[in-house]
Amino acid sequence: METKHEGEQAKADTPFIVTYTVDSFANGIAFGQHKLPAGDDPRDYYSLRIEDDSELVRLRSRYALNKDNPFCELERHLMRLSNQGILSSSTIYFGMTTDPFLPFEGKFDASMKFLDLFKRYTPGLLVVQTRSPLVVIAMPILTKLGKHCCVTMGIETNLEESVRRYTPGLPRVEERLKTVAALRRFGVEVNIQVSPVLPYGEWKSDAGRFADVLAQHADGLYVRSITDGSERVERRLRLTGLAKRLAQDRKFHYLRPDTANPLISELEARVPEKLRIRERKHLQDRQVRMFAT
Repeated sequence: METKHEGEQAKADTPFIVTYTVDSFANGIAFGQHKLPAGDDPRDYYSLRIEDDSELVRLRSRYALNKDNPFCELERHLMRLSNQGILSSSTIYFGMTTDPFLPFEGKFDASMKFLDLFKRYTPGLLVVQTRSPLVVIAMPILTKLGKHCCVTMGIETNLEESVRRYTPGLPRVEERLKTVAALRRFGVEVNIQVSPVLPYGEWKSDAGRFADVLAQHADGLYVRSITDGSERVERRLRLTGLAKRLAQDRKFHYLRPDTANPLISELEARVPEKLRIRERKHLQDRQVRMFAT
């Protein structure tokens, strides 16, 4: 039988991956430092939220909203990582709780300045997460970063009527798919995030049609249901406008933990390799670090 001391030691010896997040706001920037067990899928934690869904996942994170000079604050954080010798093996997610490229409240201009800074302080991998076609304006920077950068485009459904009903204000599916195609044409890696899966037609029979669209356009895919079934998530989910609209429309299949299963099954039959996290050789050295809890 494991003693308390042995259990604590095993927990302390668990390998963690340290990851960083950056969110841009009109009045500042939030920089977060996180650690995840090495075997976990980081996309489960760092996916770009739908605004109405932003509180569904609580991260153990340290955030500081820097308002006075956010550009200099981000440079200070990146310089610190560079001086510590870990920037070149670090992964930074740009856009988690807010979309950096939606042109509201001056945030787009700030995001472009932050992206330009990453050319001077280049991390091992910069994951730019957005649902906005305006990301193509950053094409020169994205291509310059090369293998050190990829874009995650959020596309939760292939039906324009679902976008209008459940995520009003977000860009049309057609515009997002054209953006994906343009980025890939210029050599930028683009992964599609389908989280949460929203109505794409009949839950089972139309999953193959949506899977065809995703398989054709994406370099990689991340697909998740709106809930994992836990009491904590379910309690928060019931308070969101998105869940209320789905319930009003009697789209109960899309409120279940197994919502994504038909779509994932169709993708597994077509492009199973695109559902797996891509191995990046330039990140393997020094990426996993040990921390005592």
